[in-house]
Amino acid sequence: MPADYDFVIIGYSETGIYAAIQAARKRARVALVAQNCQPKILRGHVLSRFAKTFYQASRSRSFLDCDVRSLQLDAVNRYVDAIAQSHQEFYDPAKLEGLGIEFISGSGEFCRKPQTGFAVNGRILRSRSYLIATDYTPTIPAFLEPSAIPFLTPDSIVTEIPKSITIIGDDPVGVELAQVYSRLGAQVTMLIRQPHLLAIADLEAAFLVQAALEAEGIRVINTLHIRGIQQNGTQKIIEIENTTIETDEVLIATGWQPILSNLNLPAMGIQEPIQLNDRLQTAHPRVYWITHPVGSIARYQSDVVIKNLSSLPIFKVDYDRVVQSVATDPEFAWIGLTETQAIRRYRRDVIVLRQPFHSLMQAQITGATTGLCKLIVRRDGRMVGAHIVGDGAIELIHLISLAMSENLKLQFFDRFSYASPALSEIFKNAAHQWRSLRRNNFLQDLQESYFAWQRGRVR
Repeated sequence: MPADYDFVIIGYSETGIYAAIQAARKRARVALVAQNCQPKILRGHVLSRFAKTFYQASRSRSFLDCDVRSLQLDAVNRYVDAIAQSHQEFYDPAKLEGLGIEFISGSGEFCRKPQTGFAVNGRILRSRSYLIATDYTPTIPAFLEPSAIPFLTPDSIVTEIPKSITIIGDDPVGVELAQVYSRLGAQVTMLIRQPHLLAIADLEAAFLVQAALEAEGIRVINTLHIRGIQQNGTQKIIEIENTTIETDEVLIATGWQPILSNLNLPAMGIQEPIQLNDRLQTAHPRVYWITHPVGSIARYQSDVVIKNLSSLPIFKVDYDRVVQSVATDPEFAWIGLTETQAIRRYRRDVIVLRQPFHSLMQAQITGATTGLCKLIVRRDGRMVGAHIVGDGAIELIHLISLAMSENLKLQFFDRFSYASPALSEIFKNAAHQWRSLRRNNFLQDLQESYFAWQRGRVR
């Protein structure tokens, strides 16, 4: 029996909607099953923007003839809800159906009988391929699961700012929220298992972000084991290896886990934990899975899956070309290899270029001089990694992403003009630094001789 669809996407999530739209643009026949999912807006990112404005205004009080008022969280939450509602209009099922996507409300599961497919609302959807793009939920540590002690997660709505808060884990969203709470007046402590924050990123750049947070009063404690949490009146007592911490609130930011329990995966021969190949196929080659909750990585994985759907399944994931970011202040964004990974892979064929933000006129004007642009290139100028900490880093990293995707060398940044003053001038400075490190003494001497000859011809 022929398939009814090219692609059945399971999950009305941000990622599922993105994948459905991309597949429909390629003229595929697509069905999108809601599966109890809803596209979300990251409330922490919006709150982070307000906290940054509040913090900058607080630091500028000596220049202002007014008092800086406290942030009204009720008004902020109404603003976030308005953004979410406006955002939702772009994902309205009617608009999706206008693109040729069949939207199916309700929840379903995989089935084998009477025929293989995805059963929902009394129908069996038969497709060439299936994509699991369901929502993720915050991971809860084992020491909290049997406890009745209340705690916060990154999904929690912020209704008040506690005097003190302890964040367990260093998931990037937890790092962002640590700075948000600190800037809104809370005493923040972070408990992490890694030697430093953002262990997935380049060590030097991550240390710079951590130093900026600690300079604002955020305490970072490395602990391998948390014994438990107890309630003592309005305070929560966290027992770690050799001490205890008293705090008003606890926020868990230890990562995310997928919601897969109601999909009946064994019907397709898929067992948990799900094993994937480098094409994002599960044990059943027609079932794909988006494994990451972060937007940039999830969208990249969706693009790989759509390519494999549109042709032969030959495209593999390569996370060296995926942009990642943390919306702290200063911002942190990176792509490609870290310095350690590059040296391990290419050994001596690596040059590390470092350009501080304080050398830029634009950074001096805005006062955002804390920052570093670290480019990792091979000796011929091919870029294999970039790590930017500083104002506008999340936007700047896309220039590097474009250059890497088009296989452009670092010399490319020395060939076009820049608006000045601008933060993007830092790439031109890096190109000049690379040229100075790779200068050809013979050509330099020849150029100098040419200038001397021309001066001698003047009468």
